[in-house]
Amino acid sequence: MAVIRKLERAHQQTEVAHQKPRKRGFSKEHDESNWLISYADMMTLLCVFYIMLFSMSKVNTPEFEKVKKEVAEHFGTRYESPTEDLGKFVSQIIQENGIAKDVTITSDGVSVSLAFHSTLLFGSMSAEVSSEGKLILDRILLAILEKQKQLGKEYKFVVEGHTDHQPVLGGPFPSNWELSSARATRVIRMFIEEGFRPANLLAIGYADTQPVAESRNPDGSWNEEALAKNRRVVLRVLLPEVDSIPWNLKTAGTQGAP
Repeated sequence: MAVIRKLERAHQQTEVAHQKPRKRGFSKEHDESNWLISYADMMTLLCVFYIMLFSMSKVNTPEFEKVKKEVAEHFGTRYESPTEDLGKFVSQIIQENGIAKDVTITSDGVSVSLAFHSTLLFGSMSAEVSSEGKLILDRILLAILEKQKQLGKEYKFVVEGHTDHQPVLGGPFPSNWELSSARATRVIRMFIEEGFRPANLLAIGYADTQPVAESRNPDGSWNEEALAKNRRVVLRVLLPEVDSIPWNLKTAGTQGAP
């Protein structure tokens, strides 16, 4: 009987042992860093997605160049503006023609602007380019044409007409709007006569809405020096890479109309 009891007890212990859950463990071959593969795949997809978004977006070039300049200055490296060579070329033309004192040159990262004092090109209340003005513009346009041939690319041009705040009294133009537009259009016609493509040209008449100086003195009287500065014609030369001619770029240094 004792033997039978021992056998029964051993059988029961065996059954209990089979019923106990086995401890689960990782095999030596298991790699706990497998999650990195999925993570890397997700990061790659996100990167491709944002690259696609950027390629379909339209970059604000002036703002982008401003950021590039600030980053370069922060890290102590030299910033090279895309209009640097164009600016040097235009400055050389102006110097060779001896009109540096009558022309203000500025740059905004996508274009170089030449602001001519109106008396350099036009007479008072006139939209016909003066003889001296024609000689100056002819030399500038021929130099630009030659530069385009060397590059194998075409610049784009915006001509802006600006007047002072004094109202038009008599004459062929009802207001400063017609006068500024006629002057800008007349310069554009010279571009076309020299062989520039009309699709690359834009004329804008701003009248007195984009002054560079306050037109009146503190006592309310006209500031003649400021009025002379505000009467100008601006030639904006845009880089060949610019895909369209922007019409809303303000001349550097302008202020809101009073």
